[in-house]
Amino acid sequence: MPKIVNIPPCVSLSPFVRNYSLLKFNTHQLERCGPRYSGPEMCLLFFLNALPKSMVITHNESPEYESKRTLLKGLSTRFNGTWRYKGAYLIFRIHFTPHGFHSLLRLPLKEFTNNILDAQTVFGKEISVHCEQLRQAQTINKMAALTDEFLEAYIIKSKERAAKKGLALVADAILRSNCAISIEQYASLANMSLRNFERKFAQQVGTSPKMFCRLVRFNRAIELKLMAPDKCWTSIALDCDYYDQMHMVHDFIKFAGTSPTNLFENISLPALHIENLNRMN
Repeated sequence: MPKIVNIPPCVSLSPFVRNYSLLKFNTHQLERCGPRYSGPEMCLLFFLNALPKSMVITHNESPEYESKRTLLKGLSTRFNGTWRYKGAYLIFRIHFTPHGFHSLLRLPLKEFTNNILDAQTVFGKEISVHCEQLRQAQTINKMAALTDEFLEAYIIKSKERAAKKGLALVADAILRSNCAISIEQYASLANMSLRNFERKFAQQVGTSPKMFCRLVRFNRAIELKLMAPDKCWTSIALDCDYYDQMHMVHDFIKFAGTSPTNLFENISLPALHIENLNRMN
């Protein structure tokens, strides 16, 4: 059974990092396809064991087939094909908050949208050293401590970065919910005009607020189905606050390239076990 263990970052990184996760699964020498469907967040991927096959990354604005252990995955608003897996995999992931990567590194997220990059293009060779440290670590608690130390070096201790801005708070609220209120209301919560909110959101989060809401609902639907394979799609659509099931199907076709039923028939994965840990002092 595939297993994900989630653990939070240290307190000083919580405005920037949602959590760290460790994904472990084994295909038992069978080749499995993993669809790269759309997602609402930036994340850093560290492949600590086997590497996916036919892995496409973006290099100098042109996709290439390369094998890299450290990848930076931007927010994705479209279906991006599949990676093929064969063997035993251990993947450590840093999930940034919607506004976190921009706040931490002061880079416009729009440039990363729908791209997967060699992480060295942003973090330099130090990221490969960190990956090797993660490979030597024995537990996720040790991995989290090492990653805290690595990322804290990027925090510039200034007032502007220490305080959570209105837009960051709103983006986090959208991620935690299923976009329960209108975009106009979110703009009001951020103390911005609608036009300014949409412009700043796209620059600092990587896409429009409306698209971000759709991505959050879509990924929530995927997560629910992975955790409970027997749960019917009608119930999932309701739980994710879709207007009706057809609206959910439309999002699956856009973001996963196929219908919900076909997507899960093609990947035929067992139920996903998720474990959430607290930090050990």
